[in-house]
Amino acid sequence: MKISYILSIIFIILPLIIFCNNTTEDITDADYILRWEVGTNYLEGNRFRSEMVFINQSDNILQNDWTLYFNFMRLVDTESLPPHIRLTHINGDFYKLYPTEAFEPLQPGDEVRFSFDAYGSAIKKIDAPDGAYVELAGDRVVPVRVVIEPFERNEQLNRHPDDAVPVPTPDVVYEQNSQRTKLAPGRVGKIVPSPVEINEGEGSFTIKDETSIYYQGGLEREARFMSGALAQHLGVKPRIFEREVSTENNIIGLKLGEIEVEGNVKRSGDEAYLLQITGEGITIKGSDAAGVFYGIQSLRALFSPDVWQSLSSSITVDAVTLNDAPGFKYRGLHLDVSRNFQSVETVKRLLDVMAYYKLNKFHFHLTDDEGWRLEINAFPELTEVGGRRGHTHDERDHLIPSFGSGPEPDKPKGSGWYTQEEYKDILRYAVERHIEVIPEIDVPGHARAALIGMKARYERLIEENNYDEANRYRIHDPDDESEYMSVQRWYENVVNVCQESTYRFLGVIFDEIIEMHKAAGAPISSIHVGGDEVPEGVWENSPVCSLFISESDEVDSVDDLMDYFFTRIDASLSERKLVMSAWEEFSLIRDPETRERRPNSLFAGRSISYVWSNVWGAGTEGFSYMLANAGYDIVLSHASNFYFNLAYNKHPEEAGQYWAGFVDTRDPFSFIPFNLYKSGIKDYMGQPIPEDAYDDLDQPTEAGKNNILGLQGHLWGATFGTYNRVEYMALPRIISLAERAWSPHQEWMNIQDRTERLDALDKVWNEFANRLGQRELPRLDGMNGGYAYRIPPPGAIRENNKVKANVAYPGLDIRYTTDGNEPTVDSPRYSEPVTVDENVTVKLRTFDTRGRGSRVVTVE
Repeated sequence: MKISYILSIIFIILPLIIFCNNTTEDITDADYILRWEVGTNYLEGNRFRSEMVFINQSDNILQNDWTLYFNFMRLVDTESLPPHIRLTHINGDFYKLYPTEAFEPLQPGDEVRFSFDAYGSAIKKIDAPDGAYVELAGDRVVPVRVVIEPFERNEQLNRHPDDAVPVPTPDVVYEQNSQRTKLAPGRVGKIVPSPVEINEGEGSFTIKDETSIYYQGGLEREARFMSGALAQHLGVKPRIFEREVSTENNIIGLKLGEIEVEGNVKRSGDEAYLLQITGEGITIKGSDAAGVFYGIQSLRALFSPDVWQSLSSSITVDAVTLNDAPGFKYRGLHLDVSRNFQSVETVKRLLDVMAYYKLNKFHFHLTDDEGWRLEINAFPELTEVGGRRGHTHDERDHLIPSFGSGPEPDKPKGSGWYTQEEYKDILRYAVERHIEVIPEIDVPGHARAALIGMKARYERLIEENNYDEANRYRIHDPDDESEYMSVQRWYENVVNVCQESTYRFLGVIFDEIIEMHKAAGAPISSIHVGGDEVPEGVWENSPVCSLFISESDEVDSVDDLMDYFFTRIDASLSERKLVMSAWEEFSLIRDPETRERRPNSLFAGRSISYVWSNVWGAGTEGFSYMLANAGYDIVLSHASNFYFNLAYNKHPEEAGQYWAGFVDTRDPFSFIPFNLYKSGIKDYMGQPIPEDAYDDLDQPTEAGKNNILGLQGHLWGATFGTYNRVEYMALPRIISLAERAWSPHQEWMNIQDRTERLDALDKVWNEFANRLGQRELPRLDGMNGGYAYRIPPPGAIRENNKVKANVAYPGLDIRYTTDGNEPTVDSPRYSEPVTVDENVTVKLRTFDTRGRGSRVVTVE
């Protein structure tokens, strides 16, 4: 179903606000400068215009023997450039720009101006060319400084004339925050995700360094974790003893047993727990070891945020009884380390946050077009070639740059991989935190890193005259002349599915991964095999596939090859006692008459479909329930609510993508898993969605509801250059995800009237926002030395001679200045409207408890 309605043209009239201005930075130390500015996003045909200036600040004259390389995340119309400049799309997001014979030599101090058109829009600094460098005569490579011009005009700030998402100016943010009120601490929940049952008691218990931990047999790992966790606050590890859990004073007891939650008995596998705190001691009983672990995390959540900031000789917690169990068995987070590599330490920090908020599935996206990140002993070229990026003309030694990784082949942002020992270390770390790692090997598409690595192996063996071994694990067809381009603009990124060698290759990969999990003592129930975004045109001119189709009894045409491939992979994984997981595409087929997508019955009931393409207003909203009702186990992975690589909002300096709209911290919280259509209030362009827009789509049947395994958040890595960026994009959105994955049923979700339902949602969100501002974010300031979560800039308005300010998460400090300087942690704290003279500019900034500040906002 495609939502159709008349889009009104909205012109957002803005005051003169410069959202980002790098033009004042010192650029005198750079030999070459590339200035980039968005001319307009309002071109016809879903296109925008870039204005560029290339400046020669070197002492050399640039003749016709230079080439400028850069990454740019849009498809450029290469015919839109002037005659003295040519632009070539090399592959992916990598371009080269070079002079023609009409080019006049560029003298020192001179510049050349040009423009080009590209498809889509560009409203953020992150959209600018990145990783630029120039190759000069003699193969000399010199970095180029990219300067981004300010975003000021409507046609620079909006994606389209019909873009109704407001630009987050201080007054817009103030209005958005106006429904937030600071609550007294006693009215703010202490635990995320919210427990099912809470019964407050009388008195309290004080944990000290002499407090002992007793544990039932089989819970030593949980006892050791708890002792280590308490040591972070007390400075010493409490002693642990395996013995019967008793009612002795000054004891924390860990044990197993059935748990009753809301009248339902929970047993092993249900991850339920009972946490009971009295004046005499603490008892944590779990339906299984995971339940005990989550009881430990809830106990830690009851600690005052101050306890997380410095060592204490004791920790006092109020008496309470919690009976709790998760609403979904699958509570996941996905991390892509292919686009930009992340260190083992970054992964572990993310696992710690997941464990604290009771997320239990870590979807590890290890391979893609831009990098292969896991050592495979049988095929070292996968990492040695496919795990490195840098300047190259032939990719014999490494891949081309992507996402601004630059010309240096060993720069960490673009290059790197996990040795098998490092991967096993990650696995063991996850196991200790009751997190299952689900590795992803993305095939048949998104496989360019694998193809380049294995081609290097193939060519090496051919040169050694070892033809049998070269062809034994070949995953490409050397004579394939098929023409295609993926949605990320990659050519030649799909493995050949018509030859046995491809399946032999994947079998080796599967076996080495299984062996790593076995050696680490880590469970593995599934390998995710991707399967998404395979472009049209693949295999059409492959001699290998033509021969295979002509001789096969299983396929009649190229159109049958995807089902053939997944049938083979499903069988391969089943032989290894694993379930096949993949993105939604494998589970959907097009009706030959209507061309609409419907469930593919081949794999229903035996595989897991991760439904990702939900975009409000795009016509994909019905896929989840359609597949669940058809018998597929599904994981709700919707881009509209759970893609944490999307920008928080529309501000030009707020990094992130926005092809599916914007995802703020409230979006995962406001998602309604069992009536998801109610979650769609506005489409991805900010236009209202009529209440009856989804009336004709499938609702989940009772069987379909049981097939919804849970929810998953996603951290796609294209814009994640550092671990700080990973944490910024992940937090605090992970916290909202954890709340909804643990508690998918809420009273406000059942209100039929949209206005009343949204009013009720506002009230519960206000309490949760207070939880973030008063407890969760201050806690993260002390956890693991502090996390680089996003601090929301304040909202502000000026009314007559008073400036009023507010913040998205009540409890965070706002500080301000009236002297033109940027606020620091020592600036005056905002507590009430500030009276200022008419000509005074006020600058404001939100701060965390460590003194980190948000983006500065200015009220003229």
